[in-house]
Amino acid sequence: MKSLLQTSIAAVLFAGCATPEPTALPTPGTPIWAAAEAGNREVVLQHLVAGTDADTRDERYGASSLHWAAWCGHPDIVELIIAAKANVNAINFDGETPLDCATSFSQNEIAALLREHGAKTADELKTKAAK
Repeated sequence: MKSLLQTSIAAVLFAGCATPEPTALPTPGTPIWAAAEAGNREVVLQHLVAGTDADTRDERYGASSLHWAAWCGHPDIVELIIAAKANVNAINFDGETPLDCATSFSQNEIAALLREHGAKTADELKTKAAK
């Protein structure tokens, strides 16, 4: 997965969509989770290059960038965030994992992708913890 992230970053840098300076974000102040929600791959990538924690959460919902990308149907961004070692089983303030979010919004491709990387629903996590 690390090679996928490196390849993606290299492709963006080669194409001229990013600057070599890791802190140069094209939309200053845009949090990684907001870029993931909007489907802004360039800003998500630049955040990851700059060292932004992929598990950064919004204050209102406690949702990570992975939650937002799953909710809004952005499989390419889900892949980037997973490659950056995001917690695929993060729980938001409503007690939902990114898989719950994908499932709730019929994002079947994303749900399958999350499952491939060990994602579980909140109920599955509770059942596992109870054992």
